Amino acid sequence: LSLRYIASSLAADGHTTELVVFNSEADFGPVVETILATSPVVVGISLAFQWRARDFLAVAMALRERGYAGHITLGGHFATFEAAHILADFPEVDSVCRQEAEDTVRALVRAVVERTPLEAVPGLALRRGPDVLMTAHPELPDLAKLPWPDRRGEPAACFGHGISPLVSSRGCYANCSFCCIAAWHEQSLPGKRYRLRDVDDVAAEMVAEKRERGVEIFVFHDDNFFVPGHRHNKERFTALADALDRRGIGRFASVVKARPTDVDREVFTILKERLQCIRVYIGIETDADQGLRTLRRWAKSKQNHAAIDLMRELRLYTCFNMLVFDPDTTVESLETNVAFLRYAPEFPSNFGRVELYAGTPLLARMQAEGRCRGDYMQWDYALGSPEVERIFALSMEAFHERNFGDGALANRIMGTRFDVEVVRHFHPDLFRAEWLEAGQELTRRLTLSGASGLERIIDLVKRGGSHAEERDVVLQVSAEMRGAEATIEAEARELARDILGHINQNKPLTNLNNT
Repeated sequence: LSLRYIASSLAADGHTTELVVFNSEADFGPVVETILATSPVVVGISLAFQWRARDFLAVAMALRERGYAGHITLGGHFATFEAAHILADFPEVDSVCRQEAEDTVRALVRAVVERTPLEAVPGLALRRGPDVLMTAHPELPDLAKLPWPDRRGEPAACFGHGISPLVSSRGCYANCSFCCIAAWHEQSLPGKRYRLRDVDDVAAEMVAEKRERGVEIFVFHDDNFFVPGHRHNKERFTALADALDRRGIGRFASVVKARPTDVDREVFTILKERLQCIRVYIGIETDADQGLRTLRRWAKSKQNHAAIDLMRELRLYTCFNMLVFDPDTTVESLETNVAFLRYAPEFPSNFGRVELYAGTPLLARMQAEGRCRGDYMQWDYALGSPEVERIFALSMEAFHERNFGDGALANRIMGTRFDVEVVRHFHPDLFRAEWLEAGQELTRRLTLSGASGLERIIDLVKRGGSHAEERDVVLQVSAEMRGAEATIEAEARELARDILGHINQNKPLTNLNNT
């Protein structure tokens, strides 16, 4: 979405752009060949995700090896924070665009084409001899003046209903210790860390997407879709719904993200009934008081539980991830978080460890404490105690395939549940209640099998089991979970086939490509 905003901004200056997809290792060769065949004046590489930085920098290296002589610039969260290191280590890169880059890229391309000094372009990091020059701080783009993102290409679809990402705001007002997004927006000061688009503009974009491209499912990628304060949320969501009604949008669906502190009965009733929300991701992160303090989450455990309770009452599909391992995690914290998984088993979830991302307060703290190892490309650290470190190591052996492997079932089951909700929302006449019950039961079984596996590993380490016992338990837990996963995956596929077959038989649709 960020690249599509940049593409539309460049188009406003009369430039032609190509968007090149690099989602997997198999894309590497085609990416390089496409760029070389196009021979652009400027290549912009998005380094939003730190864990894929090496892959994307390898593209720059390959382009230079193949003779590309144009300007290569980087952008995104990671590139912004580590511009000096990257420019020092990768001579293939000419510049880094810092912060939100629509205006910076426009000025950069203009300077490259006209061969004027790049030092005059605000928001760049440039190599100047052995040093790195940071040009003037860029002004934040005016959201009211930015053109809508370039929407070339066919939208994704679920049961024939087009899906499109969009944002109604930019920035984040929170200060979570582990989040590079909040830290990135902190650098935008003295500008505003959090800016809202006008609801009429958001509504106009949604209606245009539906009429021009057949989009009916709108996935809001706002870092903070909810503004601070329940009253303000009621006013903003009502205004957006009214704007959509005035434009005659008709049937649609929305997908949003929320913090536990955002969850309020009146707000979420408006969200479900008027903005037709069919899924909300809730940033639970942790239910342990220790974890909430370490991560600087504003929520309390009781708000996590209240959020789940209200989702059940409103029959609103939610999912969440948990960062059960962090630098200060205790055995008691782990047990609290396992208990929370058992509290909300019918809602898809995943869990893992807090990672140290560039620019974050947590990374700075860990560096000050001398607890980091690695380098700016990938930091690692030891957990707070030998017991927790051992639990983490054994858990990842058992859970890696489920949580992070190719086709990880913990994530795929979220997709299965989404399919059910799409049919329930758009085809109530064809919907069967047993599909929802089956989806919830599959999720419940997957969650509870994971909770049981974690509990066994925690109990083993607590009582000081030998390395031989650890090997045996990990093998047993892994075998039991792989067996459960095989059964659950087979039943999930059968559920998908049943839904698709029933929809096809009763209401033939096109683009049924998401089951």
